[in-house]
Formats: sequence, C-alpha cells, structure tokens
Amino acid sequence: MHSRQIDPQALPAGTYLNTGHAAQQGLRINRFCYDLRHPENRAAYTADPEACMEKAGLDPIDRELIRAKDWLGLIQRGANVFVLLRLAQLCGDGLTETGAQMRGETLEQYLASRPQPTKG
Repeated sequence: MHSRQIDPQALPAGTYLNTGHAAQQGLRINRFCYDLRHPENRAAYTADPEACMEKAGLDPIDRELIRAKDWLGLIQRGANVFVLLRLAQLCGDGLTETGAQMRGETLEQYLASRPQPTKG
C-alpha cells in the first residue's frame, strides 16, 4: 500500500492543513460550536458569552479570537469551518461576511468576486 505525503510548502496560499496537532488544539472549540445546535445553548451564549466560553473550558487564545470574530484565526487553530459557521452566525456574521473575513477582503470585494447569476 502506497502512502501519500503532503508537502505543506506546496499547498496553495490560504490552505491550512488540519493536522493531528491542529485537530487536537481545535477539539474544544469544535465541541463548543457543535453544541450550539441546541437552542438552549445558543440562548445561553447570547445571554453571557464569557460564561459559556468559561464553562466550555475554551483556551484564552480561542476566547480572544471569538471576541474579535477572527474566524480565520480559529480555522488556523484547528476549528472546523462547518461548526464554526454556527458560532459566526450567532455573533452576527453570515456566510458571506465570514467568507470575506477569511479571505481578508471587505464584504463588497468578496461579493464582487462571486459569480453573478445569469438571467434567462
């Protein structure tokens, strides 16, 4: 059986490998975001984000990234984009705002780069 190794230096810019270390580092934030699927957890976060982050045992760095709405920073620390979008939305950032922030663009720049629907 042949094993394929990935050369991190050969990846396109803006690609972040979810290595074992990153996955372990992101485990708590991923669990925290995943648990936001329950309405009572979303309500608790809305009422007191700091208490929720404390209860979840989030790392101080992750807490600061959440406060700053630094979604890309959380991805780089091992957060999974799919569960992270739930938190971003709860913090007032929709999919397009989150995508723009992750690409380092304004919302207007990001929207201008998206394919325009065809009229037919």
